[in-house]
Amino acid sequence: MKNFILIGCLIGGIFAYSGELAPTTSMQLRTMDSSCLEAKAPAQAVSKIVTASMTPITVAHTTYTQAQTLIPEVVKPSFKLQSVNGITLYDDPSTLVKKLGEPKRIAVDPYFKEMSTYDYPNMAIVFSDGLLYSLEIPEGASVIVIDGTQIAATVEALEEALGQPDYTTEDGIVFERGEALLKLFIDVDSNKLTSIHYFHSSSM
Repeated sequence: MKNFILIGCLIGGIFAYSGELAPTTSMQLRTMDSSCLEAKAPAQAVSKIVTASMTPITVAHTTYTQAQTLIPEVVKPSFKLQSVNGITLYDDPSTLVKKLGEPKRIAVDPYFKEMSTYDYPNMAIVFSDGLLYSLEIPEGASVIVIDGTQIAATVEALEEALGQPDYTTEDGIVFERGEALLKLFIDVDSNKLTSIHYFHSSSM
């Protein structure tokens, strides 16, 4: 009888042990499944974040490429009448010869002995007592160089470059920049440019 009781206890213990083991295994499996799901969830979230962050990079690159194709605004030069054909209002005869070489001739005014004209192929420079009185570009010149910039020697081109004339006279129009003046002599009847004079305001 004691043997039966002992065997029964052993069998009961075995069943009891196996009964606890199964739920434990089941709980571990559930725990592992949950952990796997939790591990997968951040991975999927990171994947979505990386994928989403790629789109703005492409957009930013496209925007930068478009910005490179913008055409800068063209700025016109501002003319101060500091020089005409490379000559300034403060050049003396020796400076003139250094810049342009010897003139074709030097003509002295018969009435005003202090005035002399240095003739060059495309212009004449008048001096009074050794000071530059005026620079004259005759009719027929194709271009004029103002402050180092070449401009067609026409009324239209000069107005385009210099803007509105500062004032009009009966024989032409005048552009004034400080003490420097550029006058276009225009024939009243034909409205044709006859000459261009560059001079100091004190020469008027």
